[in-house]
Amino acid sequence: NMEERARLDISARGLWGPFQKTMFDVRIFHPNADSNKGCDIKSVYTQHENIKRKDYKQRVIQVEKFSFTPLVYSTSGGMAPQAQVFHERIAELIAAKTNEEYRDVVSMMRTKLSFELLKSVLVSVRRSRGKSSHTREIPISEVSFNLIPDGLSRDFTFS
Repeated sequence: NMEERARLDISARGLWGPFQKTMFDVRIFHPNADSNKGCDIKSVYTQHENIKRKDYKQRVIQVEKFSFTPLVYSTSGGMAPQAQVFHERIAELIAAKTNEEYRDVVSMMRTKLSFELLKSVLVSVRRSRGKSSHTREIPISEVSFNLIPDGLSRDFTFS
């Protein structure tokens, strides 16, 4: 995207190398959407990464003089290869800085990511981006969050 006012989602310095600035753009997709049915999940991740690269990489490198990494996630908690490398690197840096075990940092990051993806699904279900003339309320019982595989009981009791 070569528009002057186009902005990316995240920037960081020192992630891939000392003093190197990197820009990131995030995309979250639903793997069970009609447009993804019948497609291999790896190819869907690759397709979304390629779209992000096509939209932003050239401008980020040539105009901003930074590196670019697309971060693609699915609402079911999966991530594209570049996002996986990003998370591994972040976990390494956090573990080294806080003197914690790498596995504990990864576990914490995965938990936080799961909740953030769930929040993004809820936001899209609630349609909080503005009013629409074609709004239709969907009962929460009809919304699939892909959290419980089909065939398992959805009845929970808490004591």
